[in-house]
Amino acid sequence: MGWTLRLDPWSAEYDASVLLTDAEEPAATVDPRVETADWGPVRPAAPPLAPPIYFVDGVRRIDHRLRIVGPGTCFGLLGTFAVGACAAGVQPGVVRDVVARLMCVGGGVELPAFEARTQAVPLVFEPHPVPENTPLSPLQGLQNAMRRAEGVLACELAASGLVFLDGPLTFAESGRAAVVGFVKRLLRSYLPADAASLLPALAVGERTPLFLIEDAMHPRYSWYARLARGRAIEDALTGVVRLETAAAAGLLAARERADLSAALLPSFASDAARDPRAPQNLLPIGGLESRLRHLMGDPLIVRRAIESRLQEEAVA
Repeated sequence: MGWTLRLDPWSAEYDASVLLTDAEEPAATVDPRVETADWGPVRPAAPPLAPPIYFVDGVRRIDHRLRIVGPGTCFGLLGTFAVGACAAGVQPGVVRDVVARLMCVGGGVELPAFEARTQAVPLVFEPHPVPENTPLSPLQGLQNAMRRAEGVLACELAASGLVFLDGPLTFAESGRAAVVGFVKRLLRSYLPADAASLLPALAVGERTPLFLIEDAMHPRYSWYARLARGRAIEDALTGVVRLETAAAAGLLAARERADLSAALLPSFASDAARDPRAPQNLLPIGGLESRLRHLMGDPLIVRRAIESRLQEEAVA
């Protein structure tokens, strides 16, 4: 018996933006004394000659949720993601982008590629099985595929400059590469209370000392920096972000990257007039996200193409 694709009754957009986030990793052992025992603010000077700076990010979209019916019932989705990079300094503007369409199916079921057609181009959703068969598993599969593509692109660009990758480095096999994870949502604190008390007092352009996150899978050096000050009515940590780089790079390289981030990133902080996630969402990242969403195509046209293809199969 084969498998039959049918639309899930939930809207494609339902919970798509809130079910998954780049949540920070589970608690790990932290050593806050790797750089200094004096936990005061660090204000690095702007370097006389900064390396080329790149920003890497990705966006994803559920085009349609699916139920796959056959020997059993599997949850699935047809989704699109786009990953890209923009540069500041030597070569301004978008320097790389890629769009991928996936058919994510739970239970490890691998089906043939799904092809729909618009008036302009065919849309091919490549098979992407995921092990678990839960309503959330296909979305997690799409998210993970996007994050891996971001990591690959970040490591490629790190050969010619310093890369800020939006989100933690979970999927970036960066090793010694000059890649810095940029975590703008502070969902948990890695620091003991006495060290964490420094964060609200950070001035723009200052950072904390480095601390080592001794995670068995992804050991990394991390630090907090302030990009901007929030309004008086906002939380004291508004404008504070956490950054990280692979521990394999070594303490000296991590300190250099931390100093560069604290000195340079405030000039890229967004403002509320242009981005509701200001100031944490950097201006280059916001512009890159807009371009990537455009490259994914009109969501209504894509959904109509999917429904037309399924309708043809249903009445055949």
